[in-house]
Amino acid sequence: MNSLKDSVRSGIGFVEVLVAVLIAAVSAVPVVYMVSSSRTDTSKAINYLRAVELANEVIEWAQGVDFDDLDSVTFSTYVGTLADDSTGAITPMPVGAAVPPNPYWASGNFSADSLKYSEQYGNAFFFREVEFEDVTGSMNFSDGMIKRMTVRVKWNEGSAPSSVYNSERDRQVELSVLLLNDANMNY
Repeated sequence: MNSLKDSVRSGIGFVEVLVAVLIAAVSAVPVVYMVSSSRTDTSKAINYLRAVELANEVIEWAQGVDFDDLDSVTFSTYVGTLADDSTGAITPMPVGAAVPPNPYWASGNFSADSLKYSEQYGNAFFFREVEFEDVTGSMNFSDGMIKRMTVRVKWNEGSAPSSVYNSERDRQVELSVLLLNDANMNY
């Protein structure tokens, strides 16, 4: 009679269920960690690519401007923060577009004041700096033929700066390019 009673009682007990839940929970922890860390890494990569894009944007505009206009005054619209906190919320600033000498650009409204950066640029508090430096006596070029343009884009990862208008940020990308005054070249 005891053997009949033992076969009826076979099944899953509370201890076995508790052990199974514990094993499932322990094996889920690495998966949750991996998902959250990949999300953070993806966000950092996106901000890095945006910073490179913002630096390249200024370099491309410099290639369309007369060589004599390559100075800090002409490119002052490219310097500073890309987020405006004067409204109480972080909103993107207008795209600082220099008036291009190309009439097709002007007719295409590429220098319009209504163009704004996406709201996604406000989240990292991007800050851009542009510097110009005359390169003297290099290779076979005379003085005044080459300028070095350096663009720095700084940003924060997940934390707001003390002020969006100061340049102190956690991360930085710096791109430099040599610009040639080929208007006076003899080909």
